[in-house]
Amino acid sequence: MVDGFAGSVQKGTKMKLVDDWKNAWRWFSVWCLTISGAAPAAWLAVPDEMRRQVPAEWLAVAAVVIAIAGVFGRLVDQEQ
Repeated sequence: MVDGFAGSVQKGTKMKLVDDWKNAWRWFSVWCLTISGAAPAAWLAVPDEMRRQVPAEWLAVAAVVIAIAGVFGRLVDQEQ
């Protein structure tokens, strides 16, 4: 066994896509992950004058809320 970031993985095993991978774009967890990747790029596009008006704590709270929502979305069965 090899200990990795995602837990223990049998050596020599290959990653496999989830059965419903074609519908991944509908999953709440995928949306949260997309937002968490796009938000920093969008933040950089905001003018400095406007960015200074937003407290840094709000950014941290927003990141945590998005992450928690993503975990929640991953754990909840999302019916089609």
